[in-house]
Amino acid sequence: MPARQRTLADYLTAAAVFAVPAAHVLVAPYTKVEESFTLHAAHDVLRYGLLPGSFSNWDHRTFPGAVPRSFLPPIVLAALSYPTAVVTTAAGLATTAVDIQVVVRLTLALLFSLSLIHLTHSLRARYNAATARWFVVFTLAQFHIPYYAGRTLPNFTALPLFIYSLSLILRESYFSAIAILTAAATVIRLEIALFVVPTALSLAVQKKISFASAIAAGALGGFGSLAIAAPVDYTLWAPTLPHPSLPTFTALHTAWPELSAMIFNIVGGHSDEWGVMPRNFYIKNLAKIMLGSFPLYIVGLIWVSLHMANSIEGGLFENKTLLRTVGELIIDFLPGTYVMVGALSTVGHKEWRFIVYVIPVLNMISAATAAAIAAFPHRLVRNLARLGLVGLVALSAGFTLFSTWVSTFNYPGGDVWQVLETLNIPENAVIHFPSYPLQTGATLFTFLHANFPPSAAFPPHAEPVWTYSKDETEALLTPTGAWDAKIDYVVTPFASTFSEVKTTDGVPLWQLVGDVEGLDGVGLGGKYGVEVRLARKIGILKRIG
Repeated sequence: MPARQRTLADYLTAAAVFAVPAAHVLVAPYTKVEESFTLHAAHDVLRYGLLPGSFSNWDHRTFPGAVPRSFLPPIVLAALSYPTAVVTTAAGLATTAVDIQVVVRLTLALLFSLSLIHLTHSLRARYNAATARWFVVFTLAQFHIPYYAGRTLPNFTALPLFIYSLSLILRESYFSAIAILTAAATVIRLEIALFVVPTALSLAVQKKISFASAIAAGALGGFGSLAIAAPVDYTLWAPTLPHPSLPTFTALHTAWPELSAMIFNIVGGHSDEWGVMPRNFYIKNLAKIMLGSFPLYIVGLIWVSLHMANSIEGGLFENKTLLRTVGELIIDFLPGTYVMVGALSTVGHKEWRFIVYVIPVLNMISAATAAAIAAFPHRLVRNLARLGLVGLVALSAGFTLFSTWVSTFNYPGGDVWQVLETLNIPENAVIHFPSYPLQTGATLFTFLHANFPPSAAFPPHAEPVWTYSKDETEALLTPTGAWDAKIDYVVTPFASTFSEVKTTDGVPLWQLVGDVEGLDGVGLGGKYGVEVRLARKIGILKRIG
């Protein structure tokens, strides 16, 4: 659309696409353990660079995670974050490494926003401005995608590529879309293949792309991305293996980490160790994720179905624009959507983020439905419908604001560094972190006093220098084991246990010197009918004697 045709609403919409995901990052800057591989790999790229001599310092050498993942996404993310990290550090805007963690996450959120803007423009060009605006409103009013857009889970490093590919399909750039989707499936998240294969088949059946071209695009995306990623991953992973944390993996497995992880988790059945959910898990969670746009998705499907059955032709509810818009979206995207959700529903372990890719597809259908309802020819019905749409968005936004606020209490490990700064800890003190604080926000970026080598992407480390221990030896989980190991400070969820242990002379081994609260539950009650309960989740104890 030419610039002169843009309205204030267009500019506000575009600003919101960038502002909302960024706000989620700033409000909740800390991370969970699931985000640590990409985040720590990005840290190591920014800290040590990509010279082979520095690879021995990378975190995955000691803590490789549950399964190998490709290093290509975090390397790209770090490279894109580097200029901002350097500039903010040089300008004094980034004063600690925690600020650089925020820079990395904001960079990922920016990639999401750029892809969403691209898709919005495609919706506007192919259909109409109303559908594009409603799509943005529904997406940003929801909690899950905007909140996680800046989180370094592999699913969300793949999401910008996925959304961009949807946009390319709307622009009829089918070859590029299939190639990019296949590349994302090959390197980042293999479950995307469950979407791209039926989608490519649907496009080929409609003769929008030939079968030969679709296969060529898939081959280019798959083999091309693997040709780039495999040497990188093998070089970085091979010296790490064998490793006690990855006993079944060899260096050869790391040439294609996604395939190896899929075989380990799905074929080997290890994913079930993380919990088994009922088959209808994804269907039930779609409504919770989509919030107010979910009923509109259902209405859109029913409305178009009645159109196609000629049940409302010539009547009050006839809408040729809706039929074209939703009809095209159904034919192009729902085969891949339903195959992905259906196939993943057969796997025992389920997490909503495994199907996050289908949410933009369903939101597009909801947006087209909302645009049709808002333009209803009957004035009274139109006004009531618009009021209902505003209500749905308001309810979604209210739930999102509450959920975001509650979620900020989910990262007690991330707040530990602030408490440590108040304790006047001496030079060369050893501070031990067991798994819980590392699972709930403590990262390499929060180890402000670690003696890392200087880097232009980071402010100088804080003084005095401390030693941070992530040693997983079981003895260190006990008060006497940590004391015998000469640990000076322990960051633990078992503060009471440590405080109670004494020597034979009755002298305590550990003294509680700080604590961090976190979310303990949400329930009915309190002044406003909903009560958010906080409790001490982490204690910081100092060695005595």
